[in-house]
Amino acid sequence: MRKLLFAIVLAFLAGQTFAHPHVFADVKVKIMYDKAGFCGILNHWVFDEIYSAGMVASVDKNGDGKLSVEEGKGLEAAILDPIAKSNYYNYVQAGSEFLKVLNIKKFKASFVKGKLVLDFVSEFSKPAGADWTMLVVVVGDPSNYIQMTSDMENAEVDSPATLEVEYFSDAIDGLTLFKAFRPEIEGLYLRYKKK
Repeated sequence: MRKLLFAIVLAFLAGQTFAHPHVFADVKVKIMYDKAGFCGILNHWVFDEIYSAGMVASVDKNGDGKLSVEEGKGLEAAILDPIAKSNYYNYVQAGSEFLKVLNIKKFKASFVKGKLVLDFVSEFSKPAGADWTMLVVVVGDPSNYIQMTSDMENAEVDSPATLEVEYFSDAIDGLTLFKAFRPEIEGLYLRYKKK
């Protein structure tokens, strides 16, 4: 009986461990278009002080409490490789599927006022047509291990004059592909076409 009770308590505690975030990040995005259409997301992630201190300490070879360019490169694999299977937490709904990140480029890690800051571009390809192409962009961790607070209200959109682009932020409640996400997460709704 004790073993069963211990197993139940252990299972409950394990569930509680995974039910709340362990890392916090404030996220800003810039949506990028080229003359062909949607081509990427510029991610700007600012992590909490505790996670930042641990990650910086793990790569700070000279022990100066700062990130050199070389030390920052060590964080690219440490942080981004484990989330590659999760599309680098860049979820772009196109119709009934998520677009896959094609490549990561322009990675930069810095340590600013005690916080780890990551900047990188997730490359995508979704060409524009004569009719509207519609996308929903969410940057978040559906497992809630990292609580990512995305400022979609102030997202930037960079598009060439050859495209007509419209966008707004709103809740993702009711979107089938985003059922695993916390209900308060907002997405950036985009539509674009050739002029």
